[in-house]
Amino acid sequence: MVEHELTPDTQAILLLCGTFGRRGSSVAPLSAAEYHALALWLHAQQMRPGDLLHPEGVACIQSMPGAPVVQERLLALLARGGALALTVEGWSNKGLWVMSRSDPDYPQRLRARLERIAPPLLYGAGNRRLLQNGGLAIVGSRRVTEDAIAFTCDIARRCAIQGIPVISGAARGVDSEAMQAALAADGAAVGVLADSLLRAAVSGKYRQALRNGNLALVTAYDPEAGFSVGNAMGRNKYIYTLSDYGLVVSASLGEGGTWDGAIECLKKQWVPLFVWSSDKAGPGNQRLCEMGAISLSQELLSKYASLHHLFNDLSRASVPTPLLRESEAINEHSARMSPGKGMNTTAGNERSVHDTSSLDQATLALMPVDTNGAAPAIDLFPIVWPHLVQALRVAQTEREIAQHCGIEPQQARAWLQRAVQEGLAVKLTRPIRYVLHKP
Repeated sequence: MVEHELTPDTQAILLLCGTFGRRGSSVAPLSAAEYHALALWLHAQQMRPGDLLHPEGVACIQSMPGAPVVQERLLALLARGGALALTVEGWSNKGLWVMSRSDPDYPQRLRARLERIAPPLLYGAGNRRLLQNGGLAIVGSRRVTEDAIAFTCDIARRCAIQGIPVISGAARGVDSEAMQAALAADGAAVGVLADSLLRAAVSGKYRQALRNGNLALVTAYDPEAGFSVGNAMGRNKYIYTLSDYGLVVSASLGEGGTWDGAIECLKKQWVPLFVWSSDKAGPGNQRLCEMGAISLSQELLSKYASLHHLFNDLSRASVPTPLLRESEAINEHSARMSPGKGMNTTAGNERSVHDTSSLDQATLALMPVDTNGAAPAIDLFPIVWPHLVQALRVAQTEREIAQHCGIEPQQARAWLQRAVQEGLAVKLTRPIRYVLHKP
């Protein structure tokens, strides 16, 4: 049983954003972006989340217009005190803890790198202080070769010896092998789970490491949530943003969570991204290097006594490579491969590759920004607008939109001003924000 008293702020954020397993109400909890907007509104009212636990705070919501979340929804979420008490007691009895963005030990790397989309809540088991220490993110496919596993275990053991935590997703394959190798060498590990935290926290696989204090299991999702593809993809950003460096051991070309997470890391530039380089590595690894990741071979690894020195030297020596669209990357690679030896381009196999026929955020980030006011050669606004629609459902600043799309603030300002001129968005003041126009 974990003795951990929730602060008033964390209690309120749990009520607003938590799902409480099967005990939650039919009212949808707030998303990370919705909570961020509410937190800004509360700050403007000189309030904290914990104030909403008191009648005065509820009265403030009812008397002050302009809250970014519908009043009835907020009140329904705040009324779930009974479900909160039962759920938290059950989690505590199983060794789980909860932290919120208002807690002083919330990971600063998450807060700084993800900003408005940093998860409002983190659920975990084990040594929560490990979340502050950074480390090496080691990720890869579930089905990997023995050579890939050998490389994974080697570098994980080196991390353990040098006091570098291993951060991974705890999935079968590279993730699990990396964590187990680090723990076996008396190192520290952080497992960022996409599902079933409650089950993992009581399993024999992790019991001793949790007791020893050299393992933390953490998730941004309900501890009782089952597997979902969306959560599995979403947790990739938490693995990278908790770390200091990232390493992809094995990635399937153009498909799967490892590939998507690596592309997102390259686009956002959260951390230097390394990729295992070997004649035994697959085409996905090679393509990631061509797209800007840094090659790391066993031979190079063996030349350095310090991983920090190795990573820093390689990062400084690396020349940034423009990040191609995924479809361009896949097609270019396939075109170079001889028939019968490369990718099978039958219709059945094509369905397994992501459809990137429309411009995604990675592409938008690469579009040149004309800071001199000249019109671009191609009008991108009709292509960009569908992406902005999703973000502008909640009032956003120019800076938040720029981060959402991975573009420069000047470009975000130009598109937002055009949206206002065309009647698609509304400009708010104090502070200046933009929101989708509702006819």
